[in-house]
Amino acid sequence: MRVLACLAIAVGSVLSVADAQAPLARWTINAQPVITIGQSDADTNALFVAVAGATRLPNGRILVGDRGEFTLRLFSPNGKQERAFGRKGSGPGEVNYLKSMLRCGDSVFTVDIDGNRTSVFSLDGKFVRMFRVGSPQAGRPPYDTACNAGGVFTHLGWEVAAQMRGGAYRPDVPYWLSAADSAVRHVVGTFPGSERFALVIDGQLRGTRPLPLGRQPTFALGDDRLYIGSADSYEIKSFDLSGKPLTTIRAAVSPRAVTDDDIEYAREIEIATSGERARQGIEQLWTTMPIPKTAPAHAALRVDHSGNLWVQDYPRAKAPMVTWRVFGRSGSPVAHVELPAHLTVFEIGADYVLGRYLDPEESIPQVRLYRLTRAAR
Repeated sequence: MRVLACLAIAVGSVLSVADAQAPLARWTINAQPVITIGQSDADTNALFVAVAGATRLPNGRILVGDRGEFTLRLFSPNGKQERAFGRKGSGPGEVNYLKSMLRCGDSVFTVDIDGNRTSVFSLDGKFVRMFRVGSPQAGRPPYDTACNAGGVFTHLGWEVAAQMRGGAYRPDVPYWLSAADSAVRHVVGTFPGSERFALVIDGQLRGTRPLPLGRQPTFALGDDRLYIGSADSYEIKSFDLSGKPLTTIRAAVSPRAVTDDDIEYAREIEIATSGERARQGIEQLWTTMPIPKTAPAHAALRVDHSGNLWVQDYPRAKAPMVTWRVFGRSGSPVAHVELPAHLTVFEIGADYVLGRYLDPEESIPQVRLYRLTRAAR
C-alpha cells in the first residue's frame, strides 16, 4: 500500500511529509471483546441510556459516562457495576446533560451542556470542584473539548451568526488551549469547522445541525502536541502546546463516492444514537438536506498510550471493520489496525482499545474492551 513516510522538509515553520514506500506492522485486536458492558439479561443495571465516554482506571475498573439518572458508573474489571454517582441535576457534583466525560490524568471531567459547567471528580468518585470553560468567542461554550494526561485542554469553537445561512455551509471556527480553568491560554488559529445545514422556515433560520456525510473537524491532544484535521483531504496538522505548527501528516487516499448504502447507513446510525422515537423526524429532515457526492477523507483522531496518532478511515456501509492508520510522533506511518466499524474509540492503552459499540440494527449502546496486540514490523 502506498503510504507517506515522514521526510522532514521545511516549508516555512511547517514540516511536510513526502511520498515513500514503507512496510507497516499489522496490529490486531481479538475477534471478541474481553469485556462487554451494556447488554446482560442477568444484570439490567448495566444497561445504558447514551454512553458519552469511558476510561479504564489503573486498578482495572472501568468508569463510564452515561446520560442516565447517574452520569458516572463504575464497573469492576469483569464488567459488573459497583456504584453510580454524579446524579442528574444542577447542584454540586450533579450533571444535567452530559456532553462528554474526559479522563485527564488523575481526574475525570464531566462536560455539562447545561450552563457550560465542567465538574471535576477524583478517580474514586469524589466531587472536587466545578468551573466554566473560557472562550475567545464572547463567553460561548466550546463546540467540543479534549484533554491530555497533563491537564492541558483543547477546545473547538462555534460558527458566528454572520456565517450562518440557509442550506449547506461550512464556517471557520477557532481552536484554543487552556488549563482546567476559565482562562484562554493560547488561540491556535482558525480552521474549517463542522459542515452544517440550516433549516429555513418562513424566511427564518430555525437552527443548524451537522450535514449528513459532511466533513467534520477532528482533533486529538497528546502529551506534547495537538492534531487537527478538516477531512477535506487526508491531511492532519500538528502543533505544539504553544500553538506553533509542527509536522503535517498526509496519506494518498482518493476521494470515495457516496453511495445509497452509505446514506442509509449514516441515517440509521443517527437514529440509533438518538433513539427510535426520533426516527420519523430524522427521516423527514434527511429528505430536505443535500448529501455530499464524496465522503470525508477520514474520520476520528485518537492519541494512544505511547503518543502515536490513530486516524480512522471513513467507515463504509455494510463493512464490519474499518482501518485505523497509526502514525508516530514524527509523522511517519507505524501500523494499520482493523477495528469494528460500529466502535467509537474512547481510549487506547498499551494493550487494549476501549470504546462505545452501537450497532444501528440493535440500537443498544455497549461499552467494549478489546485486547490489542502490537506486532513488530
